[in-house]
Amino acid sequence: MIDKPRFPLAEAEAVAKELVVLLAPACEREPVIAGSIRRRKPDVGDIDLVVIPKAAESAFGIDALYEGLRRLITNGILIERLNKRDRVTWGLLNKAMVHIPTGIPVDIYSTTPENWGMTMVVRTGPAWRNIRMMAWFKQLGMAGHASAGVTKGGVEMPCPDEETVYRLLGWPYTQPEKRT
Repeated sequence: MIDKPRFPLAEAEAVAKELVVLLAPACEREPVIAGSIRRRKPDVGDIDLVVIPKAAESAFGIDALYEGLRRLITNGILIERLNKRDRVTWGLLNKAMVHIPTGIPVDIYSTTPENWGMTMVVRTGPAWRNIRMMAWFKQLGMAGHASAGVTKGGVEMPCPDEETVYRLLGWPYTQPEKRT
């Protein structure tokens, strides 16, 4: 197995903050840095951003985030990242990119105001905690979805903030830097 490169927290955080500023005009609310940067790990493997794109203004349904990312690609700041099958991961909810000047992978996750909290919890991680959380939701008769919130009996339960997710789980809220 090949070790993926790691990047110092300060370098990744500086790039993430730059991207937040560049993407903010394309979003309903300011993008938020998630993942291991938010957990304050000393080195990170990528940058995770959670966004709520502004609605599509064109007849083709292209949202402002798509157009903003295309500008960053044209300007040599980001490029689409290939997955293990050498295909671009560029879906409605997830966009895998690379910050060209540093080589840091960037994952951009789109969500809605109603599911913001669930997306932030999942995208902040870490993975083992997410696995435990999804299993606990199942034990409680609910289903957790990374970008689609929580459902119970097929009914969506809005999760506009992280505290709501923890309340649904019956867990005390944990600050991101303590989610180890």
